[in-house]
Amino acid sequence: MSEHTQTAESGTLPGRYEWVVEPAPMEVPTDPEWNRFSDTIRSFSASPGASYARQDGIGTPDAKDHNRGTEDPSASIGYDWQRFPVDGSGNPVGAEAYGILRDEYNQLLASLLAVERTEVPGGNDGAGMRVYSVVRGAKVNTVNPTNDPSNENPILMELEFQPTKVRSYAIHQPSAGTTLELTSTADTDTMDVTIESEGASTTETISLDGTTAVTTTESFDDIDVVWLADQPEGDVTVTDGSGTTLLEIAGGLTYSDDDQPVDGDQGIPALGAGSHADPIGTNYEHFVGDRVERPVGSPVRPRVQTASWTVENDLSTNSVHVSRLPTIDESDRTVTIEADVAGPKVSHDSMMESLQKEQQDYEHEVGGGIVRFKNTVVQESGERQREASGQAVSSISETFAASGDPAIELEATN
Repeated sequence: MSEHTQTAESGTLPGRYEWVVEPAPMEVPTDPEWNRFSDTIRSFSASPGASYARQDGIGTPDAKDHNRGTEDPSASIGYDWQRFPVDGSGNPVGAEAYGILRDEYNQLLASLLAVERTEVPGGNDGAGMRVYSVVRGAKVNTVNPTNDPSNENPILMELEFQPTKVRSYAIHQPSAGTTLELTSTADTDTMDVTIESEGASTTETISLDGTTAVTTTESFDDIDVVWLADQPEGDVTVTDGSGTTLLEIAGGLTYSDDDQPVDGDQGIPALGAGSHADPIGTNYEHFVGDRVERPVGSPVRPRVQTASWTVENDLSTNSVHVSRLPTIDESDRTVTIEADVAGPKVSHDSMMESLQKEQQDYEHEVGGGIVRFKNTVVQESGERQREASGQAVSSISETFAASGDPAIELEATN
């Protein structure tokens, strides 16, 4: 088959999108119980954020080299909002809760581990590939649902993450059941390696023996997980023992610009006795019919055309000398609502409320509960505009900003 006729990456290929809470930032949970973001994913993106600087020297106009610095990884996901962020006891159940709530120390509740898997035909053995995005140490920077009654689809919930590390892996699937051979390019790599098939129905933990090849006892019909217990210094290769490469995992020396290993990769986290997520199976949230009030008991404006809200955490990244991975620390939380509204005197009301600092609670009640924005003010009032023609409705755009401790509350009602 010619290369240009091979199937290209796309959003129509089968995929799996899951997340789980990390016990501590960058710590992979044992036997994870994976969660779905939603039963319908609309978008996903991830990048490792490699950074390069040009190295110059006297005597030449050309770069002598390009050297790597601290990575700036990123990830985001958009999905149809299906599950309220917390349960009836206020415990987080949706990924968006980890970008809305803070703990008693005003820190985000946890960092998340997210894994995306796409099934692609072809592969080195002709049996397809599984291409993975492994997003580790991810803190939710922004939570942003789009609330637009003109949209027939459910509310689009979008999360932007600040990960600590993003890596991609491609596992070429074996065409038949086979034992697997593992080796490293560094003699020092002697850690355990866990290999699992789909759902961990076949699993084996084998001890890597540096540059000496080791072979599994189990035969694998498919491969879903290869997880190294530690960061390798050399590159680790998994083959079928007959010359077909099924997976390559880069070691710390590969990421180094000298002879000091830096942040070797570990692969796809093991399922163990955990489980992948079942479909959520509940109704999606739609904006039409939602209660949107400010103050509580009164409509925000006579006509609310859109009322999207955003929770943004001021995440700061910094470089450290022991790693190319950034540190991530949270600061301020900013809670705002962007609304397009209309009515007999909405421009007057917006202007005067802004000038007079009128503070009112703002509530958005969806099917699963109430999102309450405390002490909102009209931070940016709508601009009054008149047009000579073509202006059946003069709508305005205004921004409400919340404050308090906390400025946002979540109350599950179902």
